[in-house]
Amino acid sequence: MTSVGKRATRTVTRSGTGVAIVRRTARRLYGWAFVIRALVGFLAYALTIYGDLPIVEDARFYEQIGYEVADDWLSGKSVDFDSLPEGVQTARLLVTAIAVFYFVTGGVRALPVLLVVYSAVTALVPIYVYRVARALDAPESVARRAGWLVTLSPAFVFWSGSLYKEGLTLLLLSVAAYHTLRLQSGWTTRSIGALVLCVVALWGVRFYLAVLLALAAGVSLLWGRAVGTATRTRAPVIVRQVAILSIFAVVIVSVGLAARTDRVLFESDEGVLVDLDVRRAGSAREARSGYLPEASVATPEEALQYSPLGLVYFLTVPLPWQLGSIRQNLIIPENLFWLALYPLMVVGGARALRSNRAGVVFLLLMTVGMCIVYTLLVANVGTAYRMRSQVWLLWAPFAAWGWEIWRAGRIRARPRRAPRVGARPTRVGSR
Repeated sequence: MTSVGKRATRTVTRSGTGVAIVRRTARRLYGWAFVIRALVGFLAYALTIYGDLPIVEDARFYEQIGYEVADDWLSGKSVDFDSLPEGVQTARLLVTAIAVFYFVTGGVRALPVLLVVYSAVTALVPIYVYRVARALDAPESVARRAGWLVTLSPAFVFWSGSLYKEGLTLLLLSVAAYHTLRLQSGWTTRSIGALVLCVVALWGVRFYLAVLLALAAGVSLLWGRAVGTATRTRAPVIVRQVAILSIFAVVIVSVGLAARTDRVLFESDEGVLVDLDVRRAGSAREARSGYLPEASVATPEEALQYSPLGLVYFLTVPLPWQLGSIRQNLIIPENLFWLALYPLMVVGGARALRSNRAGVVFLLLMTVGMCIVYTLLVANVGTAYRMRSQVWLLWAPFAAWGWEIWRAGRIRARPRRAPRVGARPTRVGSR
């Protein structure tokens, strides 16, 4: 066999081995994520129903409304979602999914089966986080660690195992991030379809995330990567990305997202900041874990003045001395763990910039936008913890990469043991 043939054989062998590793890792991540989420979901509902603990009260509300919608459908009635309770308006996708499930079961209220199905869907999130890390050109060990971080971290487990809309939100964000990174490297019909679907679906859980995703993806798609060749000029890459962005923009406009965004953002006579201030003040005063209730973000000047302190609160609470309800106290240990990961995220993000700058810029555009919105909108510990999991999701690859760098530095700095006096030298190949 010629040297060229040998090299080609080795390349194919390594490629096959790499695919096998990816598939094995994905199966393990999914299996563990599904089991843990299903068990936590069952436990949370059992404690709420039989232990009279207010753990998943919002999820029970969504499940009840979904069952009632399915019952109307089975009775031949049409359902006007605008007439449903106010809390349903921001969770239409979740309520619709629950209603479809109960419609398929013929009205049988099989809540345990619903929890299993929901966990089976949301267990895909760690796999996509693993793929996002690989798309950033992170080593396989880093991507695997990022996947396990999302698999095991209680913030993702709880929201994904219970019937909260955060489970669908995390899934849509992770899928959209992965396919945006793929589109930065070239055209794929599957990725453009998945990205548009995620933008539209996010409107049914958190509409402002749909707007942020459309804007961040649109800007990021202009920054393409020449993958697989060193001789390709920049011009064809730009032409390719402009074509991809144009198709994405046309589809987004054709599905009515642009008109819907304009209507939601500018329908208020008082302005977006005033609406945010009303919501923020309400969440601060109505919840026992509210913070900074007297702050105001109704004007640009007030919003700028409040933002630094509000951002610190959003990214850090609850701190160890901020004791409150049972649920608030339970999340303090995990919160400390993620606070310790913040420096590693900076280190990992800096390393990722050298490997895939375009991809990192997209993730930063998305998460910085989320931080700005949630800083001005959120004003209690429970909501901050819930929304912050969305930011942690997209920062998980950076945290894993920073951990890998820190770990490698410790290993290099570890002093080597000197050989014992009189010890026989080890010969190569000896046993």
